[in-house]
Amino acid sequence: ILLLLLGPNPSSLMPGVKMMMRRGDSKRAAVCVVTAVTLVSLFLASLLTCRERRLGLLSSGPTNKNIIRNNCRYQNLIKGVPLSSSSFPARTTRRGLAVTPRAKYAPTIEIEGEWDFWKLDSAVKAVKDGGIVVLPTDSCYAFVADVNSKEAVQRIYALKNIDPETKKPLSLLCHSISQISDFTSGMQSKAAFKILKSTLPGPYTYILPASNKLPRMILEHKEHKKVWKRKEIGVRVPQDSVCQEFLKLMGNPVLCSSVPSDTESNQLAVEGSEIERTWAHRVDFIIDNGYRQTEPTTVVDMTIEDGLKVLREGAGEVGIFEPYLANDS
Repeated sequence: ILLLLLGPNPSSLMPGVKMMMRRGDSKRAAVCVVTAVTLVSLFLASLLTCRERRLGLLSSGPTNKNIIRNNCRYQNLIKGVPLSSSSFPARTTRRGLAVTPRAKYAPTIEIEGEWDFWKLDSAVKAVKDGGIVVLPTDSCYAFVADVNSKEAVQRIYALKNIDPETKKPLSLLCHSISQISDFTSGMQSKAAFKILKSTLPGPYTYILPASNKLPRMILEHKEHKKVWKRKEIGVRVPQDSVCQEFLKLMGNPVLCSSVPSDTESNQLAVEGSEIERTWAHRVDFIIDNGYRQTEPTTVVDMTIEDGLKVLREGAGEVGIFEPYLANDS
């Protein structure tokens, strides 16, 4: 058909079609033109498909971590479906060797600016469904879980190898001071409200009495005895645009705990790539927003009757608390 259209001389314009038109066979000429265009389109489509297969976008199983990240970014990110080994069925090479599918890896969401905030929807949905997400804050990266999900809270304790009998609570990440007032009862005094308003958002953690609105999370050991009942809670309002947008989309606070660089160290993780290597197979999403400092927040106890006490000096300045310190501080 191509020879008929082009003829022996490519410089002439479709001599075969012209010949058919002169003979009055216009239908046959139209069929030849449509067929030729279809063949050329199929040829170009096959070339594009081969190129995508070489890049690994259409392969039956990823061969490296970059392909996993590409697949999750372009296929699972919008759907909100974490990767799993079932997403990549086992395949066989040309020599008949079986290739084992990769284990579950958490999709990594890279946030470079406000134009990427739409990507947070999938991670927010995962947390609301009881998942664990790694979220950047103004001090470090943190594991976050829904405040109403007991299973997710227990997962965080298991990730960090924390025994519930130690009674070590998690902190509450809030979007604003108004959310703090909803879940705590320590902002009744003007002094407390003044301190929080002047330092938040910022790298501070304030320990306040918990209100009845906060779920009474009861952690049990093997004998199912009550070993800790939350009566107070540490609260934070991070000064971080990504974290603030995440909390805004959540609509309610999340429980959090800092992410260590590995399972055996107390050193904090500072980059998304470092978190991927250690935690990608144990969480549901990782939100990567670049480097974070290793200095933790300043922790202030506001449950003391005659003032407050600085329990840990961190990234936040402590000089502003001098007029309010308790006598034993």
